[in-house]
Amino acid sequence: MELMQAYELIEMISSAYINFKKTSDEKTLRLWSDFLVDADYEKSKAALKQHIKTKKFAPSLADFSIPINADLENSQAEMKAWEIIEQSVAKEMQNYVPPDVEKMPISDELKQYLKANRRNVSTPFKSKLTAEQEQERKVFLQHQIDELAKREENSQ
Repeated sequence: MELMQAYELIEMISSAYINFKKTSDEKTLRLWSDFLVDADYEKSKAALKQHIKTKKFAPSLADFSIPINADLENSQAEMKAWEIIEQSVAKEMQNYVPPDVEKMPISDELKQYLKANRRNVSTPFKSKLTAEQEQERKVFLQHQIDELAKREENSQ
């Protein structure tokens, strides 16, 4: 594709995904355009449109840059496969409840930090510990926290 076509695709991403503008510096844009000139414009644009329609996060180059001799149908089939995988993972993570920071055996300062910087990230992790094992783990972790606090006090 021509350089202006590459810029057009980058502009499409920038318009569709506000955060893309905030994270894209001149070096990144130059790198993207360098890679896009080796891609098929029409196929890449079609793949980008499909990504914008179905994804809430900005694409990486690999998500829409279709090489000149590549088969668009195979590329779209691959994207569809990833979509199925993403849906499966999302379904598994539906019932995940993040731990309550207030109940964690950590310092108040760390609790405040965690609350201020916590992202909404879901994970399918579920503890396989019994209630008794969880309590033992909490006691052990609190002991470690206390020991670290003592060491820090002694070093000052």
